[in-house]
Formats: sequence, structure tokens, C-alpha cells
Amino acid sequence: MEGITHVPLLILGGGISGMGAAFKAHEQGHDFLLLEAAGQLGGCLRSVQKGPHTLDIGANSCAISEDFEHFLGQLSLENKILKATALSKKRYLFHDGKVVSVGGLKDIFGASWLSLKGKWRFATEPFRKKGNPDDETVASFLSRRIGTEATEKLVDPVLGGIYAGNIHYLSAATVLEKFKKGEQEHGSMLRTLFKDPPKPRKIISLEGGFAAIGRAFALKFFDKIQVNAQVQNIEMTESGFLITTNNGRFSCDQLISTLPAHVLASLLEGPLQTHLQQLKYEPLTVSHFAEERSDSAPDGFGILVPSSSQMGVKGVLFTSSVFEGRAPEGTRNMTVFHRAEESKPIKEELNEILGDGHRELLHSFTWEQAIPQPHVGFGQWKNELQELLPQGMQLAGNFLGKVGVADAYASGYDLNLRP
Repeated sequence: MEGITHVPLLILGGGISGMGAAFKAHEQGHDFLLLEAAGQLGGCLRSVQKGPHTLDIGANSCAISEDFEHFLGQLSLENKILKATALSKKRYLFHDGKVVSVGGLKDIFGASWLSLKGKWRFATEPFRKKGNPDDETVASFLSRRIGTEATEKLVDPVLGGIYAGNIHYLSAATVLEKFKKGEQEHGSMLRTLFKDPPKPRKIISLEGGFAAIGRAFALKFFDKIQVNAQVQNIEMTESGFLITTNNGRFSCDQLISTLPAHVLASLLEGPLQTHLQQLKYEPLTVSHFAEERSDSAPDGFGILVPSSSQMGVKGVLFTSSVFEGRAPEGTRNMTVFHRAEESKPIKEELNEILGDGHRELLHSFTWEQAIPQPHVGFGQWKNELQELLPQGMQLAGNFLGKVGVADAYASGYDLNLRP
């Protein structure tokens, strides 16, 4: 067709999922083209340099997988990997105006902020009866297993830090898939851990921040990428798909979309559009502060804040303590994740958490639709989504249930690309 460029495989979106799909296509010898709306690849993997401070605006750390480590090696980034320091093992919660350690079960059972009743409910989890195998909220599942107090004080801040969402909305079958299935198969969460203990995963970052991945990928696959290519319409044809962008039209036999669900929905019509629009996203602001180092200040991986505190801050990550070379000697920088709209300035809340001190705001950015929220019934929603997809179209991205960097990469890399 005149004025239309044909490519056998077209990939929409140059975030980590799109790069994963493109890398799989490269390994299997497929002829592909990747379209990215922004002027650079990376999606949420954005980094900025503020003087001597290296700051990540999106993901700040990654639990690396074998496939993802191989990917970084193929981009010649293996020597840029920063492993988390020993301080990363020290983790904290903010409770009742105090920063408390949660490094292990000893800290939990010795905690003054967890009542004797709460500790008893937590410790006797293996003796609870099985619940219904149907999906339920995270709050419902965990309150039944370990008690409401432990759920609100321990698990709520952890999942709030990962999903920036509400445990009374999130799907237990998705967010806690291993434990929800384990309850049915083994009778309890604790027995599930004994039967299938978690495998240790290295926590990493990269020199210069995670934006280095997009730059390295663009350098290696420069002839397979178009940036500043805003998709305007997706049309199904008899032989595949017709994609209209701001600077050209493309036809393809296979289409992989790694666009966020709400973006993809805006390009479609009919039942698939309606279905995608059902998924909610939570906004999140990421702010970076710098301060002088102090021996009296808490230090480690970071501090999580439970929803019950009614604070805007959801978590504080001591980035330069976890990864070396992120701040000049004698200072440290921290990443603060907080709600987009605040009634109280974040600096005031940091003073409550860390104590009064001079902290310089280095950078702040709001993701209006930051993290997808897998709702109760999400598994069925995802199955129905797959059934609605036209032949030849596949999806990847963190909106399919797993939001970690390596998991989002895997959602693209693990796709089954036909010859």
C-alpha cells in the first residue's frame, strides 16, 4: 500500500516491557520495528543528574532475574551494575511517631508497637482454617490469616510501597498469588514458605541510573527503533494491523503492545477498549531530597509508612546508602514516594519521620497514572482480556499483574513469537 511501511512484527512502546519483547524478537531472528512516543527509550525508567546526585524518577531498585541479568550483559551494562550494600538489609517502619526496625521475626515479636493479641494471631497462622478459594481483597485474606493488626501494621505499608494502592481493593489471588494458592494446597502461609521458600534475588541499580538501559538499547538497535512516534490509531485489517502515527503509517502481521492499558484503550474501539478501561491506576509523586550524613539518623534500605498514619508519605528510600556513588561524601540523598496531593508539606512529614533537619529538595515528579491496581477478580479480567485480543496481537507490561522491573521485562521477553 502506498505511503505505508510494512514490518512483519511491530512493537508499540519502548519501556522495559517493549525492550524485552524486542530483545526476544532479536534473539529469534524476527524482523521487527519498535515505536516509542517519547524522544528516548525507557518509559518509567528515567534518571536525572542534579549536580553530584544521581536520581531515578521511576524505579529506584530492581530484584534482578537471570534473564534480566543476561539482557543487561548483552547491552554491555554488566560493569555498570551496582549491587545493594549491606545496609540494604536494614529496613524500617514508621509507627506511633517512631522509626522501628523490621529486619526479621525477632523484631516483630519483640516489638512494642504490636500487641500481644496481634503477635498471637500472627504466630498461630498455621492453625487457621482454610478460606474460600475464590479471590478476595488482600486485606480480607491477610486479616483472616494473620489478623487485622499485623495486616495493617506490617503488610499494608509494604504493599503500599510496591503498589501505592489500597489493600482493601487489591486482589489477593494476584498480589499474594503464592500464599492464596498455598492456603488451599498446604493449609497455611507458613507451610507454603516451608514447602517453597523464596529464592534470594540480588537487589541492583545501575551507574547513572536506570535510564542507562534505554540509552544502551537504542545504541545497539538504532536501526530497529523510531522515537517521537506517537501512535494515533490501531486498525485491524484482513492481513494484520494498520498503525497510524504522527509521522507515518505502518502495517504488520504481528503486533505487540506494551502501552499502558489506558493509553492502549484510547487507540481502540468496542469491547476491548471498554475492558481495558476497567483497570485503575494510582497517581504517585516521587521527590528527592539531600541532607548531611548523621550518625544519629536511621540508615538502611528505607522506611515504610502505614496508611493508618494518615500521612502523605508512603515510603522513604535511602538511595545513596543502598547504592554507592549516588551522592557526594558526607551527604546522602533519599527518594520519597508520596501521594500526589498533600495537605501538609512533605518536608514537614519528613521532619516527623526523620527528625528536624535541613533537607534540600533536589527534584520532584508526579506520575499521574503511576501503578496499575489489580482488583479483586483481576485473574478473570486478564483471561477475558486475552480472549478479546484479535489474532496476531499480544500484550506485555506491568498492567498484567507484576510491577517489578525484571518482571515487567519478562512480560515482554517471555512472549511466544510465532515464525
